[in-house]
Amino acid sequence: MRRDPRAEKFHRALAATYLHGAPTQEVAAERLGLPFTSYRRYLAAGIERVCEDLWHRELYGAAGG
Repeated sequence: MRRDPRAEKFHRALAATYLHGAPTQEVAAERLGLPFTSYRRYLAAGIERVCEDLWHRELYGAAGG
């Protein structure tokens, strides 16, 4: 996801939430300087992209297909 410049906001929301140890989603949004509603939208889209990528890997392998 980091390779796609259009997905940068999704990656940042996922990283702030799951990798950088924000104690709450409100804190993660604040750290990113985003309104909470925008943060939640970006987080949901990021989760969706990760799920789609994992399903694709499950069906076709890591190399694509």
